[in-house]
Amino acid sequence: MIIAIISGLILIVIITIILFKNRPLKGILISVSLIVILTAGGLYFLKYFISSFAPPKVTISKNDIVTNREFNNGVTIEKINVDSIGDEGYPIKYTTIHTVSCNIRNPSNKPPNPPSKIEFYEPGNYSWDEDTIKVKHIHKGFSRQSESSSDKLWWLNKYGKYPICPLKFESEQWYFFSIGDRRVTGIFFYIDKKGIEHQYFLESGVSPI
Repeated sequence: MIIAIISGLILIVIITIILFKNRPLKGILISVSLIVILTAGGLYFLKYFISSFAPPKVTISKNDIVTNREFNNGVTIEKINVDSIGDEGYPIKYTTIHTVSCNIRNPSNKPPNPPSKIEFYEPGNYSWDEDTIKVKHIHKGFSRQSESSSDKLWWLNKYGKYPICPLKFESEQWYFFSIGDRRVTGIFFYIDKKGIEHQYFLESGVSPI
């Protein structure tokens, strides 16, 4: 929108220079236009700068996950058994019973080219693994904490290397997504009995810097 305004004002300046013969009026119009162009340009770059610190936008469906940024660190999906739901409508205490991870394959001898979309059941430039470790979690404020002590997690063993996601989404079942971005605690995903998909995006409150 701002780019369109700036382009329009530049066009007005060019037309003014070509058509207007009244030099004082022409000078005033050009000066005002340049001030507006510089102001609009400054606002555009300020908006761009601020948005670079904002959490990414993420949309999840039963077939894929999409972001307006990139999945540099892949995606982890946890199937969870819920113990309690908070006032916001998403789980605050639960146990992870099955985890799958999408691992991005970066090209060798080339810059990384992470995707902005990961399809669960179509092969892509990534592979999947899974594990069945059971971990209890609780949400406090912006953070998620494990209630399982670290000495119980030593036997964590990821297995498999699949071209597509080995997890099938079920109705009336909760899932928790992690996207490897410190600005995002995670995203809860749920499909109700009517097949309607719901997601709850949890910001971490942490700066990317």
